[in-house]
Amino acid sequence: MIVRWALGLALLATAAVVPGCRRHASNPEDAFRRLAEAVTRQDGKALFEALDQRTRWAWMTVQKSHREAYDIVLSNYPEGELRTRSQRRFERAAELGSGRDLFAEEGAPALLASLRLVLASAPTPTPTFTRSPDGETATATLPQTSLSFRHGPDDSWGYDGAWPDAEDRQKRALSDVDMARASASDFERAAGRR
Repeated sequence: MIVRWALGLALLATAAVVPGCRRHASNPEDAFRRLAEAVTRQDGKALFEALDQRTRWAWMTVQKSHREAYDIVLSNYPEGELRTRSQRRFERAAELGSGRDLFAEEGAPALLASLRLVLASAPTPTPTFTRSPDGETATATLPQTSLSFRHGPDDSWGYDGAWPDAEDRQKRALSDVDMARASASDFERAAGRR
């Protein structure tokens, strides 16, 4: 028992000192590096990890909302065209099982393509960084453009240029699940009147 405990403590200590063991960036420069690596590798899952926390959470909310809507449709919608159409609409996100996987499939391709162009336009993508007065955002300035990064409540830094799209998708997903709940209630009431 003591040997296991000591081994576990040694592994934790090693993880704390080995560079790159952090899941998310601890400063804007590291966030930019992770973003550039994901774009270079064209890796949608790594790109998800390079996003700021609120953007990652928005994608997680989209996936969970569509999972819930899918379950509601399967459990409460009567057989027919509406059920089939709704089931198809929410099925993929429900099957994927995580916001990270959903982003990699739906959000990453276009973002990777646009960021690839941005980073390719810089002879050497080594930006200069400017932090906001409150220290919560930073701008990475490249020769032709700039990229914005945000500090999250979890003390991570990430690219926040994908936030507007993620926020829009999150709002729609929350509305979708509310609509699915309302429709399920309507179907339940209608069935009770028969």
